[in-house]
Amino acid sequence: MSNELSRRQFLRGSLATAAGVALFGAGLNAKGVKAAAGMYTPGTYSATARGMESEVTVTMTFDADAITDVKIDVSGETAGIGAAIGETMEQAILDAQGYEIDAVTGASTTSAAIRKAAAACVAQATGTEVIIEDNSTPAPNNDWLGEEPVVAENEITAEYECDVLVIGAGTAGTFAAASAAEEGVRTILIERFSHDMASGIRDTLAACGSREQKEDGDDVDKTTAINHLCNWSQGYTRRSLAKLWADNSGETIDWFTDRLAEGGMEFRHEIDDHSLPSNYEFLDVGHSTQYTAEYYEQLTMDKVFDYAVAKGLQIDYETTMVKLEKNGERVCGIIATNAAGEYVRYKAAKGVIVATGGYGMNADMMAALQPHTQEMIGVNFNKAGSRGDGIKACLWAGAIMDTVHTSMIFDRACIKPDEIGLPGQSVPGAWFWMGSQPFLKVNLRGERFMCEYQPYDYVLHSASGQPGHTFVDVWDSKYTEDIERFATHGCSRLYPHENGTAPVFPMEMIVGMNADLEAQGYIVRADSIEELAEKLNIPVDTFKATVERYNELAAKGVDEDFGKESYRLSTLDTAPYFGTRQCGGYFICTMDGIQIDDNLHAIRADGSPIEGLYVVGDCSGNYFAGSYPNLMGGAAAGRSTTFGRIAAKNAVKGI
Repeated sequence: MSNELSRRQFLRGSLATAAGVALFGAGLNAKGVKAAAGMYTPGTYSATARGMESEVTVTMTFDADAITDVKIDVSGETAGIGAAIGETMEQAILDAQGYEIDAVTGASTTSAAIRKAAAACVAQATGTEVIIEDNSTPAPNNDWLGEEPVVAENEITAEYECDVLVIGAGTAGTFAAASAAEEGVRTILIERFSHDMASGIRDTLAACGSREQKEDGDDVDKTTAINHLCNWSQGYTRRSLAKLWADNSGETIDWFTDRLAEGGMEFRHEIDDHSLPSNYEFLDVGHSTQYTAEYYEQLTMDKVFDYAVAKGLQIDYETTMVKLEKNGERVCGIIATNAAGEYVRYKAAKGVIVATGGYGMNADMMAALQPHTQEMIGVNFNKAGSRGDGIKACLWAGAIMDTVHTSMIFDRACIKPDEIGLPGQSVPGAWFWMGSQPFLKVNLRGERFMCEYQPYDYVLHSASGQPGHTFVDVWDSKYTEDIERFATHGCSRLYPHENGTAPVFPMEMIVGMNADLEAQGYIVRADSIEELAEKLNIPVDTFKATVERYNELAAKGVDEDFGKESYRLSTLDTAPYFGTRQCGGYFICTMDGIQIDDNLHAIRADGSPIEGLYVVGDCSGNYFAGSYPNLMGGAAAGRSTTFGRIAAKNAVKGI
């Protein structure tokens, strides 16, 4: 991804993802290979399918009996990952003489799009009718952990020594590495990808007691924040860890604010209007980066690295941990592979900090641990490195993992008006940032079935019992005015917060995103309610009656049916009208991981700490369960930054 992307370009390049499909029809066998000779119509055929960041195009040439040439355009996919597999997949299709080919490790979404488009080319060449069957959710593989790799001593080509070793240049790892370097010890940070592919720092971080919160008089009470976290997780949050965050997050945010200020950027507290009634408690803990002309997560990472490298931090990119190493029961370093694929050893005298992220890009782990989440994934935007490697390495070293497996997933994915979810599965869709706005939502029978203003994943939970766990979101031409009145919180907010802090993405960008989605066929436009129902493939009479009832409630200012706040009701009475189907959401990360103690050590089954091993960020546990508390803006990233900073200080002190 270019470091010069505008915020609009960032959105245009990130609208959707896809999952694997298999197409079967007359003349094709189960492997996607032509079943009999002479059944192709010679010629060249093209088809597209949505990949991770773009439309993937496959062009295939056939003679009467064979596939003779394949060209694949993946230029819009993720640099160094999906964009790098075109030639490999071209040869694979030629060798297989069909589309049933293996995915490229690390680029499964792009691989699936190639298979889908290739299958469509085969279907064109055979003139067959095809049935699309979604096989994107693999069968559970309970052996996802596997055996710890064995690396012979003579395979290790180099050794490096440091005091603190940090693994992963994401939100937690960046803060940990900078903090250790600030303490004056030899610090090395390793990162699987190149600089431009590193995860970087999330844009919204939660805190209590920051300098700005104190200055603006809106400092959230720590006990209230701790209770909110613990209650939201049904008590799975270890209260002492929630307190550790609350007591130390303010200092962490102040430190980050200073680093960004040194780099010419602002980081501001978000304040919303508490005078408005709300069905759910929200806490003004969020602080967000004030982006101007450009948006990319390596930007703020670099501001921190500028500071840390000046203090001695060494960063080794394209270096991947293979396994942890121990001296007795203490973790003393790792074996990794470098950019050349060679084994290297890192020795860490004071400690190893694992900050490798979750496992949302590991299909086997997701199928085994979170089958309930699979049904809700419409767009997978987990970081490319979220493969569970750090979690597995810690388990091999004797640590234990949370047994309640949880993901962060927002109601911001849409599908086309002829698509519907399948039992136990969602449908690959497009990124629909406006999805969290509380417009009228109806099921496929045209009936309203929920209070539309709920925490993000609650909306998806409410939809799970509806036909195809699919619902329809509708609005009219006044939607920008409605959204300003809705006054939502956190990253769903599209207008400045009450104190002037800019939203993550502004309304004008969402208007542009919606135009793109309409051009791609995800959003439909109509001149009447009846036409809107027809285009969305829902019953016209029922939908019309539902809209009339909803307009009646909005006029009364009281939601007698589902109890939504009055200012979050809206009318549908001004053409043109718009709508889209939603099935599943925007999957950001997994939130369960290695269990830790209050010093952030990984722990064993008996609760004892594994000395020298610290785990922070999305690969750590004991904090979230069941649902993400999105009404505490930045709760996950705020924990990551704070605990990354504390883990480094603990490692330096030998705590």
